[in-house]
Amino acid sequence: MKTMKNISKILFVIDLIICLPLYGYLCLTSFDPVTGFFASANTLTTIFYGVLLIIPLLMIFISTKLQRNLSFSISNSKILAVLSFLLGGAIILNGVYHLLNFLPIVQNGGAMFSTMLIAGLQIPVAAVSGFVFLRLGVGYLRENIANRTSASFVFPVIWALIACIETFQNYPQIAGMPEHTLYLLCLLSFTLFLIGQSRILSNIQFSKGVYWVNAFGLCTALFGLTMSCGEIVAFSKMSLPIFDAVFVFILALYCLAFSINTYVEE
Repeated sequence: MKTMKNISKILFVIDLIICLPLYGYLCLTSFDPVTGFFASANTLTTIFYGVLLIIPLLMIFISTKLQRNLSFSISNSKILAVLSFLLGGAIILNGVYHLLNFLPIVQNGGAMFSTMLIAGLQIPVAAVSGFVFLRLGVGYLRENIANRTSASFVFPVIWALIACIETFQNYPQIAGMPEHTLYLLCLLSFTLFLIGQSRILSNIQFSKGVYWVNAFGLCTALFGLTMSCGEIVAFSKMSLPIFDAVFVFILALYCLAFSINTYVEE
């Protein structure tokens, strides 16, 4: 019997109700587009960061340690198919974007070895990862995941890890930059969500995969939707590229649609 007693989902809704309007208000009144920081620290920013971090930690703890009898079944395969196609295309475009920016730097000899290594890895891995999601979208449409035993699910995990490293490398003061902090948190949660998704789709440690998807999929959706809300409200002030904002929105919707399929069975 399915019930709605999924505590992590309840916490997700509570956090979303608090963070979306609060972050939107802070972006309108306190965000400095030149530096990427909030112009001043006040009670509202403290509340925002506190709620944004404490409740997701509770969601992760409850989902992975306390919540029992979590199950999974896909009930929205058509929605997942559309979002999977969009996400796969966005990841491939991300690789193309990096390639176009990487070639002039290499030609001019102005790139550090670490930067060249990360970019050189990300471009081919992005192409393969995007193809994995495109193929997964076909599987959702047919309601048959053809490559369940494939090792290809590891490529999106590697791509997400590289993206996290690159983001942190590009913004060493990222802890004080709300947009980039949310972007990084979204990518980190997405990386762990992908590990859970690969376990579910490959039917390896299925139950553990369900717990990880429930925890980190909801966290990814929370960080991504919160960031998207701020980008929409303060569009003229945004410091992130438009592509990154759209990409995070698609990523958040995909994780939310996938995580909704977790439920408590009694």
